[in-house]
Amino acid sequence: MPGLKLFLSMFGETEPFLPEIPGHLPKKRDILKVYSDDEYNRIIAHLDEAEGLSFRNKAITILAMNTGLRAVDICAIRLRDIDWEHSIIHIVQQKTGRTHDIPLTEAIGNALVDYLLNERPVSDLDFVFLRSVAPHGPLMSHAGIRNILFNVVNDSDIEAKGRSYGTRVTRHSTASRMLRNGVPLPVISEALGHGNKDSVMIYITTDNAKLAECTLPLPRGGACHG
Repeated sequence: MPGLKLFLSMFGETEPFLPEIPGHLPKKRDILKVYSDDEYNRIIAHLDEAEGLSFRNKAITILAMNTGLRAVDICAIRLRDIDWEHSIIHIVQQKTGRTHDIPLTEAIGNALVDYLLNERPVSDLDFVFLRSVAPHGPLMSHAGIRNILFNVVNDSDIEAKGRSYGTRVTRHSTASRMLRNGVPLPVISEALGHGNKDSVMIYITTDNAKLAECTLPLPRGGACHG
């Protein structure tokens, strides 16, 4: 960019173009490989069938796969945030500081109940998810959530296919799955708690079919005239 500006400034004919050069280029965003519908179903089936899988890890995976929550927001959920009466989880997103309401679906609710009643250590802490080994402090590590998702996905016999593990992939996968099911982009943006409504546009790049719909047809021969 500095080189281009220097070049344009060298000639009177090109100097007027300098104001049109942006101050910085947008960051390059790689197309993230997401979980297909078949892979999603296999992961959910594994959660129902796996022996020895902790209730905590099952609940965390269901939250990540079905809501697109970031790891930091999963860790920060508190007992008081769960509105059982109205089937809503109220959170304040750590990244944006915005309030966000998450539907407490039957799958999520059952998974949380199993963990809270049968496995969660006795503690005065208000955080929902606690460490499984003493001292039972809150689960506050992004790496901890990543390891949980890695083990679940790996045990579901899902090939990595160049993907990383963690809530970045599950967040994109949730949006992509909604997109494939015909959910409008503004609704997806609201469901993921975006502060900037345009942020959801990146999820179009996770779906080849949607990308194909965005292409323009080539003009037929002779259709265009100088």
